Amino acid sequence: MDLSVLSSASMAPAYSIAATFGLMIAAAGAGAPLALVLLTIPVMFIAIAFHRMCEEHPDAGSTYAWARLAFGQRTGGFSGWIVMLSYFGAAMATIVPAGVYTLRFLNDPLHLVGAGAADNPLAVAAIGSAWIVAAGLMLVWGMRPTADTTAVFLVLEIGALLLFAGLALLHPVASGGHSGSLLTIGNGGGAGFLAAMVLAIWVADGWEISTYTSEENTGSARQPGSSALVALGVTTAIMLVCAIAFMRVAPLDGLAKHATDTLAYVADQLGGGWRTWLMVLTVIVSTGATLWTGQLGLSRLLFSAARDGLLPRAFGRVHARFGTPAFSIAVVTIGALVLSLLVGLLPSVYAMLDDVDNIVSILLGMTFILTGAACVTYFLRKGTPWFDVTRVLLPAAGTIGLTALLVKNFQSQTAVDQWAAIGCVIAGVLIALLTPMFAAMFAKRRTA
Repeated sequence: MDLSVLSSASMAPAYSIAATFGLMIAAAGAGAPLALVLLTIPVMFIAIAFHRMCEEHPDAGSTYAWARLAFGQRTGGFSGWIVMLSYFGAAMATIVPAGVYTLRFLNDPLHLVGAGAADNPLAVAAIGSAWIVAAGLMLVWGMRPTADTTAVFLVLEIGALLLFAGLALLHPVASGGHSGSLLTIGNGGGAGFLAAMVLAIWVADGWEISTYTSEENTGSARQPGSSALVALGVTTAIMLVCAIAFMRVAPLDGLAKHATDTLAYVADQLGGGWRTWLMVLTVIVSTGATLWTGQLGLSRLLFSAARDGLLPRAFGRVHARFGTPAFSIAVVTIGALVLSLLVGLLPSVYAMLDDVDNIVSILLGMTFILTGAACVTYFLRKGTPWFDVTRVLLPAAGTIGLTALLVKNFQSQTAVDQWAAIGCVIAGVLIALLTPMFAAMFAKRRTA
């Protein structure tokens, strides 16, 4: 239950809808729900690969560790870099709604800040920084308080979302809303639909966080992977119901224009008042949970890499009292705070959200592809028959499907997003080439 809660909270249904669904609507219109459904199929196949690899080789490094196991040290270094970038990028995108929605709540109903505070980049960055520090302190405290706090947050979040979905389904269809067939690619054409599918990677991401806690799991080796599968299926279904319901009560062009505060806009369409501040509070709860689960995954990645000799020994130390990789958590927290400062320096808190979501979606897709390929390669080398459904065929299908999607969509990305993604990959290749040198250097220091 703990692992499923962590994975579901990391998917952050309220935050994912608030931060991404408006962008999906802008790309594909009424085709957004179908884009989420179709994207979930290959992602589910990849989740099966995570399950099998976690069952075979539990490791706090998850994708990094399995790529290293299947392909060697250099590919492990490359995958670790991509995972780190994707999680730090996700943190940067999370800081914006964390700050914006918290400031909105402090303004209405609490009236503690001015109405324009949510549009002030420095104010948004300051509130986001407070969330990051609080998340880091809780993670150092231990997995038990983290899991318990996450469970409370998740129950409140899902309860509120289902309440709003029920209100929306009972509400008359708004002018410009959509209550017709969902078997459509929308008004954005094929390119828009593919863009929405890539953005849906961001919506569906997070379920894999349970595999990063596999070494802290007290049950069987099957539980982290199976918990990820449960979280992916259940949480995606909840988000799909909410998306369909919210498209009824809000004009599609309005949802597209409110990409950074989608759920607050939906609450306003439902009548505002207590609905708006309750929805804002729901997104705050969801954002907090996804912040600390993201920092959790990053700290375990650094811990695993240090144990393998690719980082200084301090990253692999475990706190004597709390049993957590406190140094790694501290470094991740500081890195997230630097990103928060960058948000504060932006001319607008919304300026980078679309680009960051697109780039991070590509990087997250790459981490899934690396894991699927590692699963297939590892089991085939081990002598597993090629027709084994859950160890070879489905992971291979998920890997091929996501690769084709990312390649096809890359052609329609903006030049900024394309060059940013290319730069990330080039940096990863350089790190991969230098990985043996890092390992030798840190090994020499340990011997000394």
